[in-house]
Amino acid sequence: FVKDVNEPTDNSFDKNVHDSEDVWMVEFYAPWCGHCKNLEPEWAAAATEEKEQTKGKVKPAAMDTVNQVLAS
Repeated sequence: FVKDVNEPTDNSFDKNVHDSEDVWMVEFYAPWCGHCKNLEPEWAAAATEEKEQTKGKVKPAAMDTVNQVLAS
């Protein structure tokens, strides 16, 4: 994905996102999904813009639906 977008997994989501005091903006995507592919550059641009404007107060993430525990 892109450097400003975090990529949590089923194993790291609770520790890094859910239990965090930070505000997170999480996209769930499937690599084969056409809509997801179209969203990817927009999500990356929004992540970079958000990082610059909020100085990292809002953390963007993209989570592949291969992480079935959370995706379901």
